[in-house]
Amino acid sequence: MKTIAHYVREFLREQWHPGYIASVAALLAVAFFFNYGYDFESTVLAHVRHPAGQVAFYFVFYAVPYLLAHGAYAVSRRDFSLLRRVEFWVLSFFAFAVLSVYIALHDVPGYLLANGHPIFEGISFESRRFASRCASNVLPLLLMTVPLVMYWYRVNRDEMPLYGLSAKTIDLRPYFFILLFLIPLVVGASFTSDFQRAYPRYKFGFPEQAVGSERTLLAGIFQLCYGSDFVFVEFFFRGFMVLAFARMMGTRAIVPMVVVYALIHFQKPMLEAVSSIFGGLVLGVISYRTKSIYGGVILHLGIAYMMEIAGALQMPR
Repeated sequence: MKTIAHYVREFLREQWHPGYIASVAALLAVAFFFNYGYDFESTVLAHVRHPAGQVAFYFVFYAVPYLLAHGAYAVSRRDFSLLRRVEFWVLSFFAFAVLSVYIALHDVPGYLLANGHPIFEGISFESRRFASRCASNVLPLLLMTVPLVMYWYRVNRDEMPLYGLSAKTIDLRPYFFILLFLIPLVVGASFTSDFQRAYPRYKFGFPEQAVGSERTLLAGIFQLCYGSDFVFVEFFFRGFMVLAFARMMGTRAIVPMVVVYALIHFQKPMLEAVSSIFGGLVLGVISYRTKSIYGGVILHLGIAYMMEIAGALQMPR
């Protein structure tokens, strides 16, 4: 814990600037106001059903705040050198192309199911929605890991392990202690109505006819698929968006990453989205200092599964 606190203090000493922090805070406040006040993201997506349209929406939805965060740094520090680099714009375009496709892919199985695609014909009618939800977690991981690995192999393989997939430079024990500390917070949050509407995630589309051992097996399959999504999130945000970008900008890569990371939580309870700002910042700092994402993977999966358990315990019997 002392090591993690030291990492965060060092980061704050490097990146703290009142104008910059205030600008990013204002950017996030406006984003939260429009999303949770007017249900912005869900309202737009209700009119954009086709996956291609969703890719375009998400590209703009994530890239604009990210670039505004970098613009806030440039203005507050009077340093526009990064924004003049072609490499920055090319890498940013690649990152948000990957991210927007990744997010949109979550809705592709549901889109195919709603439009009667024959891919689901071999699955019983009662289980199709469940199969669609499992696929919506696994498909993005399988498809969007490929371009990131290809980029690493072409550009970064001589400089670093595959975007944080290294345990040699990190002590993993503190992350399990952090999970123990977070248990009371998750339990407390589980009593809120927002939490109970959102969790456990497996209840949405779960086959009602499944009972006994079949129900247990299907719940286990869903949780494995659900967890795979969090592994990619750590790989992309704390691996690629921190370590690949840090070649150009050092710790400056972390805050803009946190802005986008908060936005991907905008269809979850607001408390969870707010907490993602602080969690994303700490995990980004850890990834930068240790060059490993394994601590983040442990925390992300641990919290996700604690929320599933807490949500399941709150379900009416």
